[in-house]
Amino acid sequence: MRLFVAADLDDASREACAGVAGSLRERGWPGRWVAPENYHLTVAFLGSVDPARLPEVLEAVRVAAPRVTAFEVPLDTVGAFPNARRPRVVWVGPGVPVPTFGTLCSVVRSELAALGFTFEPHADAHVTLARAAGPTVALPAVDPPRIAPLRIAELTIYESFTERAGARYQVVERFRLAD
Repeated sequence: MRLFVAADLDDASREACAGVAGSLRERGWPGRWVAPENYHLTVAFLGSVDPARLPEVLEAVRVAAPRVTAFEVPLDTVGAFPNARRPRVVWVGPGVPVPTFGTLCSVVRSELAALGFTFEPHADAHVTLARAAGPTVALPAVDPPRIAPLRIAELTIYESFTERAGARYQVVERFRLAD
């Protein structure tokens, strides 16, 4: 099983992110576009996991989730990794770091690390819109979303499937954060 832990978007955030992606497409930015139904904020990417380990993964996230209180993440900036001049990944996220998102990632990853999983050190809240396709082309300027901050009150463990039409994510289980 290919698994990851994520925070989902609400409908308004998903629509706003899709609008930014549409603006980038209209300006001709060449990307491999993420389907709007797949937009999320990654908390922990586990990769390939033996199905026999699923119960311990679920328990780790079940233990971690209530240790973090629900919080908000503004989706008010359009950016790119590594930068807008040489974008490999285009995203929407907060213009400044959100410490509570870092805490969420740390708590969840700590529980999963106890099971032997390893993670990249960064924990930047962002919604991936596209990955560069072909030669690097600078990111054109587009307006960021103008929506209320996204409330993060739940985590979802997803199984990812690679299909001819693109990635498909299936919910494995959801876990509430503390209120």
